[in-house]
Amino acid sequence: MLMVRRISTVVALAVVAALSPGSPAWADHTTDHTIEQMTAHYQDPALEPQNKPFALLYLRTTEGMRDANNAGEFSDPRFWDTPVIPTFASYYLDAYAAWKRGDTREVDPAWRIAFRADPEKLTCTQLLYLGINAHVNNDLAFMIQEMGARYTYPDHKHVDEVLALRTRPVVYPEIQHELCPGLFSETVPPGADADIFAWRQLAWDNAQRLQAARTPRDRDRIARQIRRHAKDKAHEILHW
Repeated sequence: MLMVRRISTVVALAVVAALSPGSPAWADHTTDHTIEQMTAHYQDPALEPQNKPFALLYLRTTEGMRDANNAGEFSDPRFWDTPVIPTFASYYLDAYAAWKRGDTREVDPAWRIAFRADPEKLTCTQLLYLGINAHVNNDLAFMIQEMGARYTYPDHKHVDEVLALRTRPVVYPEIQHELCPGLFSETVPPGADADIFAWRQLAWDNAQRLQAARTPRDRDRIARQIRRHAKDKAHEILHW
């Protein structure tokens, strides 16, 4: 029976991998290790100017998630410590690594748009939102589906509170101080902040669609819709 379950798990993960060729398997390390990876990524002298704001945002977000999880704010702390937080970060880090080495076919369109954005033509807010869009609208549904039933909706919604109460008050002033002096004077479309939480809800809904798909063809169709939506949103952000 154990062998049957193991084979079933391998098959299920293979299906998920087919949905998103660039998506990682479950990360096999802790949130602290992920933070070390992300710190090195942000401090890398070769990190392009257009990619620094989101790298710092995501680093501080991951630290906030670690602190919330350590404080017992999630229902299954070990599960969130590994694999949830590390696996989700891997979607970003793996996409960037593939883009950096020129394997653009392994990088979904929304990430390609974000990684190659022109910092001379876009505001810092646009650069941040390009990264947020790619990670939430493109990656999050796949990660949720990959995690399975242990990833619950109440925990998913609690991340919104972590973002609003732990991350935003800390990281945006730091981004302004370290990278983008004019950040707080930049024009932002009305409701842009609320969009992030709407995107997170959409990611949950899309994950349920992926889970409920009856055939691999249905899953592939939904996956293409998810990636196309993220690409379209990226183009919208470019034209703010």
